[in-house]
Amino acid sequence: MSLLNNLFKMNDIRYHYYYRDIPAGNYTWNYDYSKFPGLQIMFPGEIFVQNNTREIVMASNNYWHLSIYISIVYIITIFSLKFIMNKYFVKGFELRRQLIIWNWLLAIFSLMGTVRCLPEFIHVLKNYGFFYSYTQNTYVQDIRINAWYWFFTLSKAPELIDTMFIVLRKRRLIQLHWIHHTLTLIYSWFVFGDVPSTARWMVNMNLFVHTLMYSYYALTAMGYRLPRQVNVTLTTLQIVQMLFGFYIHIDCLRLKLIEQPCDVSLAVALTGFSLYGLFFLLFMNFFIRTYIIPSSKKAVKVAMANGNAIFKDLNNNPNGKEVIKKLQ
Repeated sequence: MSLLNNLFKMNDIRYHYYYRDIPAGNYTWNYDYSKFPGLQIMFPGEIFVQNNTREIVMASNNYWHLSIYISIVYIITIFSLKFIMNKYFVKGFELRRQLIIWNWLLAIFSLMGTVRCLPEFIHVLKNYGFFYSYTQNTYVQDIRINAWYWFFTLSKAPELIDTMFIVLRKRRLIQLHWIHHTLTLIYSWFVFGDVPSTARWMVNMNLFVHTLMYSYYALTAMGYRLPRQVNVTLTTLQIVQMLFGFYIHIDCLRLKLIEQPCDVSLAVALTGFSLYGLFFLLFMNFFIRTYIIPSSKKAVKVAMANGNAIFKDLNNNPNGKEVIKKLQ
C-alpha cells in the first residue's frame, strides 16, 4: 500500500492508523455494544471475527492477491462453459429451483448486513456529516461492523456463481456482468487490509442495493412478473451508487495528494476512483442501450404506424386525396 506514497514522496497522513495498529496488536476493542448504534445482539460469525480480527487483517494484507487467481479461473471457466453450452447443448438447463434458492440466500445475507451496518452509517451521517463519513474509519470501533465488512469482502467470491447460472441456462452474458463481478472481487480483497474510510460507503451502498436486486431476481425466478419500472429503478440505484463511489474516492485522492488526513491509502483512493469511474460508464451504457434506445425506437415505430394509418384513412376518404395533394 505504501508503494505509491514512496513513489510520490508523500506522507500517509490519517486520523486513525487501524491498518497498522490492528495487525501489531496495539488496538483494543470495546465490547460494550450498548455504546454503538443498531441491534445489540450478536449475529452468527461475529464472535469468530471478534476473537480473530488481528489474524484476519494480517491474512487480508498477505493474501489479497489470491482474488486475482480466482478471477482468472472464473473467466476461463465461464467462457469455456459458454463455448461448451453453445456447441453441444440445444437449450440450457432450467435450474429454476436452484436459482430461486441462490438468489434468496444472497438477498437474506445482504439484508442481514444492511441491518447490522446501516444504523452506524446513518448515525455517522446524521451526527458527524458527509465529509466525516468517507474520511474517518471509525466503523472499526464496533467489532461487529468490522465482521460484516469482512463477510462482505469474502462474499464477492461466491457471488461469481451468479454467472454460472447465466451460462448454464444459456442466457445472454453481457460484458458488464463479468467485468463488474471480477473487478469488485479483486478490489474488495485488495482494500480490506487497509481498513479504508471509504468502505463505509462501498459496503452499505452495495449491501442495500443487493438486498433489493437479489430479492427481485428471486421473485422473477419464481415466476412473478414485476413492472418494468422496478428493473429501471434498480439499475438507476446502481448508477447512483457508482456516482457516489466515484465522488468520495476522487475527493480522498485530492486529500492524499495535498497531504491532508484521510483514513485511506493513496493506492486505494486511486484504484477506487478508477474503478467507480469505469463502473459508472459501463452501467450508463447498459442503461442507455437497454431502456432509452429501445423506447426511442418503439416511439418511432408507433409514430410511423400512426402516420400510415392517417394516410390510409385519407385515401379511403372521398375528400382525402385532395388533402394529400395539398400536403405534397
